[in-house]
Amino acid sequence: MNNWMIKTQPLKLLLTGLRLTLAITCMFHCGGPAAAQENISLVKANQLFTVDGEVLSPGQVLIEGGRIVALGESVEAPENATTIEVDTLMPGIINTAGDTGLSDNGAEVSREIVPDFQTLDAIDWLSRDFKEALDQGVTTVQILPSTESVFAGFACVVKTAGDDPVVTDRQGVLLAVCADPTSRNRSRSRPDSIYVRQPTNRMGVVWIVRRTLHRAQQPDADLPWTADTQEILHGILTGEHSVLCVSRTDFDIRSALKLGQDHGFQPTIYGGDEVYRMMDDFKASGARLVYTALTTNASASALRGSEGTELRWNVPGRLHSSGIPFCLAGPNLLDQARFATRFGLPRDEALKAITLYPAQTLAMEDQLGSITTGKQADLVALTGDPLEPTSRVLWTMVGGEIYGN
Repeated sequence: MNNWMIKTQPLKLLLTGLRLTLAITCMFHCGGPAAAQENISLVKANQLFTVDGEVLSPGQVLIEGGRIVALGESVEAPENATTIEVDTLMPGIINTAGDTGLSDNGAEVSREIVPDFQTLDAIDWLSRDFKEALDQGVTTVQILPSTESVFAGFACVVKTAGDDPVVTDRQGVLLAVCADPTSRNRSRSRPDSIYVRQPTNRMGVVWIVRRTLHRAQQPDADLPWTADTQEILHGILTGEHSVLCVSRTDFDIRSALKLGQDHGFQPTIYGGDEVYRMMDDFKASGARLVYTALTTNASASALRGSEGTELRWNVPGRLHSSGIPFCLAGPNLLDQARFATRFGLPRDEALKAITLYPAQTLAMEDQLGSITTGKQADLVALTGDPLEPTSRVLWTMVGGEIYGN
C-alpha cells in the first residue's frame, strides 16, 4: 500500500461513518416528522380515546418536550404552540412480540443455550419494517429473538422512530418451550453437523431447561459456560431477569408453568394458541399471557398454528370473561382488536389489549399505553373510530413528533 492510500484511509473511514449516521438519521426523519419542528403542539380531536379513562368528545392534548402536559375537552395552549386537528386520536399501539428489523433470523443457532444473545445486535435499523410499523400506528415494539434455541437470549424494546430508539436492550430472557428448537436437530447419525444434537422432541426441550437451571444452582460445578451466561442463568433463578416463554400447545403451556413453579420464576407466556383448553389452570397460575394466535384470516391453512395448533376466534373474549390478564401481539394489531370485538371482547378492552395491557406486560405503564398527563406523547391519528374497519391511520406520533402523511 503506497503512502497516499495510507494517508487517505482514515478519511475514508470517517466518510463511511458519516454516511452511516446520515442513513440512520434519514430512516427516522425522512418522510417525517410531517409537523413543524416546534417543541409545543396542541392536538385537537373530535374523539379522543384515552384508554385508561373516558372518551373525550371533543378532546385536546397539549404536548411539550415529547410528553403530554395537559389533557381535557378544552386545553389552554401558549401562543407558540402548533395546532393540529384530527378526527380521532388514540394512544400509540404497542407490539410485545415483534420481529421488526431483524436481520437474518435474529438468533444464535450454533448452540441450544445462548441466554447471552442480544437481539438488539441483530436489528437492521434501515429496514422497511419500521416504516410499515409506523403506518399501522405501532410506536413501541418488543423484539424477540428467534426460537431455534432453547435459551434464546434477551428480547429488547425499541421505538419505531426517533433519534434514540432503544428503550431497553435486556427486557427479558426468552425460553422456547415448544417444538421450535427441535426443527433442525437430529440424532443417531454421523456427527457432521451442529444439528446432530439434542433436543429432538418436546421432552428434550424440557430436559435441557431443567438440566441447565439445575446445574446453574451448583456453586462449585465445573460449568461449560461463560461468566456472562452463568450470571444470566443465576438471574433467572433469583428473579433478576424476567422470563418469556414461547409456548403454544396446551401441554407446552403447562410445561412452561411447571418449570417456573419448580425453579422459582413466573414466566410470561407468549403464543398461547391452545390456552382455551386450560383456562382455569392458567388463571390459577397467575401468569400473564401475550396472545399471538388471533387470526383474521378464514382460510383453512390460517386456522392451524405454526405447530398445528387448533385456533379459535373467540379466545380473547373468553380470556377477558375468565379474568386472565392478557394482551394481543403480532402483526396487524388494529385489525386484531377489531376482529376480537366481533367475537366477544368488549370494545374498551380491545383497545387496551393493544395499548395499555402491552405496556403493563413490559412494566412500562407509567410511560406508555394511554393518553395521560406525564406520559410520552406516542399517539395515533385516525379518520374515524379505531375499531371500525373503514377507519385508517393518518399519522403516528412518537415522542411528540409526527411521522406519516
